[in-house]
This record gives sequence, C-alpha cells and structure tokens, in this order.
Amino acid sequence: MTLAAVGLVLAPSTAHADPVDDKEAQMEAKYHDLEGLIEDYNKVNIEFTETKEKIADLEEKLKPFQEKLDVLYEEVGEIARNTYMGGAMSGMTAVLTTGSADTLADRMTLLDQITVDDHDAIAALNDAKSDLDEQKRVLDGLYATQSKQDEELRGKKETIETDLERLSGERDKAYRDSRGLGPGDFTPPYVPGKRGEVVRFALKQTGKPYVFAAAGPGGWDCSGLTLGAWSQVGVNLPHNAEAQWNMVQHISRDQLKPGDLVFYNGLSHVALYIGDGHIVHAATNNNNVQVTTIEKAATDYYGAGRIPGW
Repeated sequence: MTLAAVGLVLAPSTAHADPVDDKEAQMEAKYHDLEGLIEDYNKVNIEFTETKEKIADLEEKLKPFQEKLDVLYEEVGEIARNTYMGGAMSGMTAVLTTGSADTLADRMTLLDQITVDDHDAIAALNDAKSDLDEQKRVLDGLYATQSKQDEELRGKKETIETDLERLSGERDKAYRDSRGLGPGDFTPPYVPGKRGEVVRFALKQTGKPYVFAAAGPGGWDCSGLTLGAWSQVGVNLPHNAEAQWNMVQHISRDQLKPGDLVFYNGLSHVALYIGDGHIVHAATNNNNVQVTTIEKAATDYYGAGRIPGW
C-alpha cells in the first residue's frame, strides 16, 4: 500500500489535548452532578426527618390509648378467668361459694355490668384510636418510600465521591507530569465552579513575565493578573491593588477561599488565593507569574478580601 493510500485511510493527526484540562473537565462534570444530587438528597432528607418526627408524635399520642386498652383487656380477661376457671360455674356452686342466692344475683348483675362497661369503653377507645392508626399507616408507607430514596441517593453520592477521589489523583499526577513538578512540589487543589474558572485562568499564566501596568495576555502586573482572572466570570476589577481593596469585602485570613484576594505592602501588591495556604501572583522580585505560599509571596501581609456576592 502506498503512502498516499495510507493517507486516504488514516485520519490526520491532531494535537493532543492537555491531560490536566481533560481530567478537570471530567471533575467539573462530576461536581455538577454531585451538586444536583446533594440538593435532591437534602430535600428528601428534610422530608424524611419531618416524617420521622410526625411518626414519633403519633406514637406518643397513641401510647395512652394503647395503655388504657391493655388495662381494659386485662380487666375483661381477669373477670373471665375468675368466672369460668375450671369450666362454667353452676348456680349451686355459686350459691355455695357466695353464701346466698341474693348475694349471687347481686354479684352476677355487677359482673355483667362491669363486662358491658368494659366492652363499651374498649369500643369507644378503639374508635378514637382508629383515626390515629390510619394516619400512622399512611406515614409508615411514606417512611418506607423516603427511606428507600434516602438510601439510593446516599449510594449515588458515595459513587460520585469515589469517582471524584480517583479523578483527583489522576488530575494531580497529570498536573505534576505536565508542569515538571517533583514529588515534594506543591500541586494546586482542583477548585470547582466559577471560582475554579478564576483560579485556573490565573494558574495558566504561571511563567509569563511581570510587565509593569500590563493586564495580559503576554505579561501581567499584580493587579492586572487578578483583574484578568476575575474577568473570566464577568467581574470587573479596577487595575490597581488599593482600588481593589476598597471594593472587596474584608475577611480574616482563616476565611480565605480560592479566588479571594490577598494584599501586601501597604496595598502596593495583590495576589490571588488558590487554596492550601498558597497564592498565585505576578511577582516583581522574580519577574514572572508564580505560585508560592502566602508567607513567601511578599513581606508585610496587609489583609484579605472577597468579591462582594461571591
């Protein structure tokens, strides 16, 4: 077969996609699925909790009914046992036992009255209890349905979390390999959602030169980098560190989330927080965009800020 023929058979080669982008796209899809699943789970869990509370409340209401019925049934049983122990009591045996026919008659009348009263009481209690029993029957059916839903959603959540853990390991390996990082070098954690878009953009600028007053794409200064990163999600920041400080919500250092801003040197420098105590910034002292710790980024830590509404 000629090379020309081969060319007809084989598809033209294409550039390989960034393995980090591929893994992160898979993780983002999983996070999207997980987010929806968690909302479904929370909804079912709230309803499940309410059902359990209603059942507990009904059981509390049913308890005195059942206790009274148990007492009445025991009374009826005791009367029956005393009356019919050893077989039906003959009139003569009763006379001999009680002492006189008049006393026997009085006792038999009382016995009949007690038995009738007990049966009437039992019937009344059962009528009052039947509505509560029906409510509990409905709730028990709802409990079974919601319990199954809760279990299914919990299982799906665990499956997605397992997938995310696997993909996270694969993504970290791809990140280290593609960036030439060693085993001890810092690997930025994956950040899902819109904040992740901000962080990923800033990280992709690493290695680009520091250029005074530049806001990309070939070079950056510190506020130009944070401006460029947040513009990826439609947020417009001023091209000045102090002006950015004046528009953000001021937060404590322990409140920092990826995408938040970190300020230094009396508001003459700003960096973007990326998680695990690290930032990415356009560093004048190294003449490039780099990842480092909050402590090593610059001297005189000033404060941290969050974009309002984020």
